Amino acid sequence: GVAVTVSLGRVKNKGLKVRMEAGLEKPKVCGTCGAGDAPLKCPCKAVFYCNTECQGASWREHRKVCTFDLERKLGKERGRVGGEDRAIADACFKLGYLYSQQDRAGEAEEKYVEALRIFVALEGEW
Repeated sequence: GVAVTVSLGRVKNKGLKVRMEAGLEKPKVCGTCGAGDAPLKCPCKAVFYCNTECQGASWREHRKVCTFDLERKLGKERGRVGGEDRAIADACFKLGYLYSQQDRAGEAEEKYVEALRIFVALEGEW
């Protein structure tokens, strides 16, 4: 079997957790061209764009880390294979990592816990 170690540290200071999830106000700089005051925000909340052309130009790369798109794909994959599948666990783990990189602690923890639950169901207790 494959050994997977996941450390799920709890945030003891609830005020810190709230601030982390709310995040600081992200500057509205276009993720493609760098123009300021970009009005379009990706549904993943991680990047802004000044127009649909810039959004389209970055999509090929952004889709690899777009939590909105990856959540949508995860939902389709769950419908296709069910919940106790290695691909589902891997996708949850990747989403947990991406959410943690965006300071979205609650969503990250939720995905890490789901990934761990699936790994344990597939591989047994460690």
